[in-house]
Amino acid sequence: MMWWSTVAGTVWYGIFGRLQYNTSATQEVCAILYGAMAGKAATFLEDTPDKIPPTVLALIVTGTILTGFGTVAFGKLGIGKMMLSFPTPVTNGFLGTIGFFLVKQALQITSGVKFVHFYPISFSAFFAMRSVLPLLCLFAMVMVMRKGPRLLGSAFPKSKAVKKLGGLFCQLSPLFVFYIVIGIGRMDLDTLGEAGWVYPAQAPQSFTTLWTTYKLSDADWGVVAACVPDFGSLVLMSALCTMTGVLGITGKFPTGPDGDPAPDEGADFDMELATVGVGAVFTGLTNGVVTFHRLGSSIQIRMDGGTHRIAVFSSAAFVGVFFFSGIPLGHYIPKFFLGGLFMSSGVSFMESVIFSYQSMASSGLTLFGSDVPTWEYFGSLLCIATAAYTSPLGGIAAGLLVSVLSFLASSSSSTPVSSVSDGRFTMGRTFRPIWELKALRTYGDRIAILYLQGQLFFGSGQRLASLIAEAVESRHHLSYCILSFAKVSGMDVSAVDFLRSVQRKVARKGCKLIFCRMEKEVFSALSAAKLINSPSKELRDVIAGTVEQPRAMSIPNAIPEDEEFVDQEDVHDIGLGHRKTQILMLRKDVTFEPLEPFGQGNDDAFDHETDALDFCAEKVVKEVVYFQGAKLDPQLLQFRAACETGTRITESTFESLNSLPKGLMAEIKPSCKVLKDKTSVYFIFKGAVSMVDSIQLNKAREGSSLAFTLNVGVKGFHGRGGKRLRKRYPPGTVVGKMAFALNRTGRMLDDGVQSELVVSSRQAYGTTAELWELTAESWDSLSEEIQNALRDLLIVQQAEERQHTFLCGE
Repeated sequence: MMWWSTVAGTVWYGIFGRLQYNTSATQEVCAILYGAMAGKAATFLEDTPDKIPPTVLALIVTGTILTGFGTVAFGKLGIGKMMLSFPTPVTNGFLGTIGFFLVKQALQITSGVKFVHFYPISFSAFFAMRSVLPLLCLFAMVMVMRKGPRLLGSAFPKSKAVKKLGGLFCQLSPLFVFYIVIGIGRMDLDTLGEAGWVYPAQAPQSFTTLWTTYKLSDADWGVVAACVPDFGSLVLMSALCTMTGVLGITGKFPTGPDGDPAPDEGADFDMELATVGVGAVFTGLTNGVVTFHRLGSSIQIRMDGGTHRIAVFSSAAFVGVFFFSGIPLGHYIPKFFLGGLFMSSGVSFMESVIFSYQSMASSGLTLFGSDVPTWEYFGSLLCIATAAYTSPLGGIAAGLLVSVLSFLASSSSSTPVSSVSDGRFTMGRTFRPIWELKALRTYGDRIAILYLQGQLFFGSGQRLASLIAEAVESRHHLSYCILSFAKVSGMDVSAVDFLRSVQRKVARKGCKLIFCRMEKEVFSALSAAKLINSPSKELRDVIAGTVEQPRAMSIPNAIPEDEEFVDQEDVHDIGLGHRKTQILMLRKDVTFEPLEPFGQGNDDAFDHETDALDFCAEKVVKEVVYFQGAKLDPQLLQFRAACETGTRITESTFESLNSLPKGLMAEIKPSCKVLKDKTSVYFIFKGAVSMVDSIQLNKAREGSSLAFTLNVGVKGFHGRGGKRLRKRYPPGTVVGKMAFALNRTGRMLDDGVQSELVVSSRQAYGTTAELWELTAESWDSLSEEIQNALRDLLIVQQAEERQHTFLCGE
């Protein structure tokens, strides 16, 4: 059965597998699990011994087929990649568990004494001379296998043959010595079989006896059904062994060999599971056992130059000789040699776990003058100890339990808030006038913004709720608490409950929670719990995936009468429109669907932090500057009306807001007109203009961007259909200063980094924007006095804009 399974599994993988030098063979650990199930079945059927062999066959066949289907399911459902993320205690504990069972099996095979947990059932039998001599040979063989290749390499450092064959020589030399000794002593193998050194001889049998000796119909299927729960260990062990095999092989050889059609292509772990799983179904249907990646053999083939599948098929053919010939190989191989192969692998696995503390950070504690490693190390040891007393599956479960408990403890102790600021030092990207900035610098502490991080569950959720409550308690005047979920990957129901509780608590203190920058899953959780009741339109569009494209701007009474304007598709660099988008240009003013401007609605969730900050800042400014009964200059009231209702500010108001000489705007108005470029300055009288950057989506889809390759978002481009808001300019400001100055002085103006100007839907309430465009040519036609006044205006606004950039953290 083992011969056939190795032949079939290797040929199957050689045909359908990805790694063209990998051998798929039977494994010791799964053989041990099969043996444990067979022993359990034999106990059930001790009164009907004739049913034991067919029932054991049924157990093996059923377990192999179910393992195959389970492994395929793991691969197709993507669980394989999840297994690669298992915590270190689980993976180390799994390797240590394999090593423990291999060592225990080696001692049992060599001594002939059964073990319970990690000790023999009879110490007298174990230390009898009949057992001690084979055990001494076992330990000597392990020493030769582990130390011999290194000594040979030191003795012959330049020999390529020693490097390739030294390990194989040390592995086979104990067998040669054994036959030399029995040849000199003229010992008979039958006598050695009776003494327990080798297995008793069996008469050669035809390979067809694998399918003709026992019938599945003679099995006791009730016993098979009773053993079904034990198949879980087999399925999980098969998947984990495949994982370690793939990682070990690809880790040793990161690229494919010469002749590999795709040498740099990484192995898909899910595909490897599916391939091995289908192979297990095939071998199970043909009375075979589970096979998967044979780590040591595959690495040896590659090191020996086996770079093509012919090497894999040659390996299968060699094993096939023993299967088809029926040679009783077990009679010619001493037990200590088989045990030595087991123990050498087992010691390597256990050694990697026991000494793993050398590559771990210290826990900060000391014991007898030595640093104590972190909990991961002791978690791995717990896996091994649990597996020794229960089963391999129990050891893996213990590792998962320890990892979960440690995760909960560390997450509960760590803060879910990465950083915090308030409205005095962090502002939105609306370019506000000086009197509003002064108000926010004084009263901006009514706004707090908390940047959250990590997974929010009952531990971190409770911690977050207490931090929010503490922030509100410490600042009795706090009116708005913005929560940014940009670095939050998800949250469970308990975290939502904690937030709902603290929302009610702080509401009684007069503080409102504002949510922003959420993944769809987080938004759904908060909405379902009624924490979010009035999301902004931008957020609704982003969540629904229906973000509108920016709209082009038109300037009333500045379009030549003899020119026709129609819908234009894919227009490049026209007016102030969004490049490579549909631009609607009419002879009359472009009208938009009415949108509530900042400060007029009752929104509680936003797409981005800057939207939330602008919303809260508008509320604060309205309370402390534009409150009812406030004695303000008419120009300030007109500016406020323009921001709230979209009305137009007059030329005199524009001049007053920017300290320009009276009548200046009337003088330059004849020089302002619409041109098809973006290297002019624009004086905003109505509505607002946003400066945005856009991702080149076509290139991203073609895979030319790093973001596309890594399947992540581009830094800075969150929401708004892949656009990044640089700044929002209200009425009374000038936009386009940088491009105008660089173009006019002949400096480099890179279109690739130049931001786009679009009408802001936030402050153009039901109307279009009105801008006056002044080109470089028109500038040169102005008088020196007017140029100096405008130059002072541009310098001051550029300085104020730079100061605002520092405050908004652009």
